[in-house]
Amino acid sequence: MSYDLIIRGGSIADGSGAPLFDGDVAVDAGKIAAIGKVSGKGKEEVDAKGKLVTPGFVDIHTHYDGQATWEERLIPSSWHGVTTTAFGNCGVGFAPVRANDRQNLIDLMEGVEEIPGSALHAGLEWDWETFPDYLDALDRRSHDMDLCAQLPHAALRVFVMGDRALHLEDANADDINEMRAIACQAMRAGAFGFTTSRSLNHMSVKGDPTPTLRAREDELMGIAMGLKDAGTGVMQMIGEFTPDDRAEEIAMLHRIMRSSGRPLSIIITQRHRDPEGWRDQLAGIEVANAEGLEMRAQVAPRSIGSMYGLSLSQHAFYLHPSFKEIADKPLADKVAIMRSPNFRARLLAEKPVHPSQRVVDRSTNFDFTFPLGDPPDYEPPREKSIQNLAARAGRDPMDFVYDLLLENEGKNFLFSPNTNYAHYNLSRFE
Repeated sequence: MSYDLIIRGGSIADGSGAPLFDGDVAVDAGKIAAIGKVSGKGKEEVDAKGKLVTPGFVDIHTHYDGQATWEERLIPSSWHGVTTTAFGNCGVGFAPVRANDRQNLIDLMEGVEEIPGSALHAGLEWDWETFPDYLDALDRRSHDMDLCAQLPHAALRVFVMGDRALHLEDANADDINEMRAIACQAMRAGAFGFTTSRSLNHMSVKGDPTPTLRAREDELMGIAMGLKDAGTGVMQMIGEFTPDDRAEEIAMLHRIMRSSGRPLSIIITQRHRDPEGWRDQLAGIEVANAEGLEMRAQVAPRSIGSMYGLSLSQHAFYLHPSFKEIADKPLADKVAIMRSPNFRARLLAEKPVHPSQRVVDRSTNFDFTFPLGDPPDYEPPREKSIQNLAARAGRDPMDFVYDLLLENEGKNFLFSPNTNYAHYNLSRFE
């Protein structure tokens, strides 16, 4: 037989969980036609000996909302075998949008996902207003993977409510009806679903909370009913789920699912301040599924955190007034200035300036900040934390981390896992 494509001699991971096995994969007319020892010839043949052959990965949580409008290649995801991606997660994105709200959406994306505002300003063409217009803008480019664009709650809320959304005011009946209609329109135009955030960690680059933080149940219910009207769409949510409110939060999601009939996924992470709370969330999902509601968890297989460095956007000193004066200088110039004893003394004597204490604390959480190392160590032991390294050296952690940031001509990186790492290993969140 002849095939369009034969991938020969690779180590095949077929996605079933079965052990790897060596073999061939034949493709004909866009479909896998044979797996194993394939005889015959292919119009194209690929020697995959020593390489891994897998189905394409589906990444259900990305933030390519901007990049997908100006680039065909969605890297780095496509480098890693991702062939389908869903973006618009966490309630942040760029449609629908009015011209005078564009900056607010950029500020929110930069604050929540650390995508530089300068890149967004340079790349976004804003040749859309409604969500169907945005989908058309995506369609004007050919991409290296399939796209699932989701309707982000922050953009929707600001589009309908304007400054009232930014001030966290409650939506009124007219607002909710308009959101419902827009959600229905978006799903019918091809949106994959709707996403929202009720997380205190989600703030704009200015420190303002996400506009969706306090959205009430009637607003979320109205939008979910828009998905019901369209007969399609998945809901996705990230929330705080603190010990005091998670039972009611999960019960609210159950009520919304019962009324709308739409499936829903929630992001589950192990919070360091509440390391076993995720078990209650999983229990809530089990209750929903036992009732026939389609509820799923989004779980990261590794810790989630930040990279810090002088060549990156954040580190222990990025909120200090003296560092802000040199932040835009080339790396070599920053390093030279920071090696000055006078500048060092001035910077170490300062306090960070930011309206959110949560943001300040995040970049100086030295109990969970580590030298990244080369090769990178993404599961460092507790004794390698900046706090412990500084204590053993008899030094203040801020003074100690100052020197770490200057190592390798300022190219040194620090790693700070802030979820899924409460016990300093990856095996306890299971």
